[in-house]
Amino acid sequence: MQRINELMEQEQLYKNIKLKVTDVAVRLGTNNRYVSDCIRQCEGTTFSNFVNDYRVRHAQQLMRTNPKKKVSSLYLEAGFANESTFFRTFKASTGMTPKEWLEQLHHQ
Repeated sequence: MQRINELMEQEQLYKNIKLKVTDVAVRLGTNNRYVSDCIRQCEGTTFSNFVNDYRVRHAQQLMRTNPKKKVSSLYLEAGFANESTFFRTFKASTGMTPKEWLEQLHHQ
């Protein structure tokens, strides 16, 4: 799991819109099943949700550092394929829309 997290954090693989479990497995010199099972057992989630958590955190960081940037343009930088998936995933992860999250950030 440590090696998977290092790939995500250091190389920011989550920014690849078409990232697949195969891509991570190849980088680690292992197979898809091992990567998927590792994430499921260690993180208690699926590969897609694991990657999307990184994407949401990256979007949050982009909003912190550039609050004037349009939220609707962040999804590509964060690795989401489309805006609706970004909004749905962001809300599922944080309990807020990106706009609500940004407003809450400014009121702290």
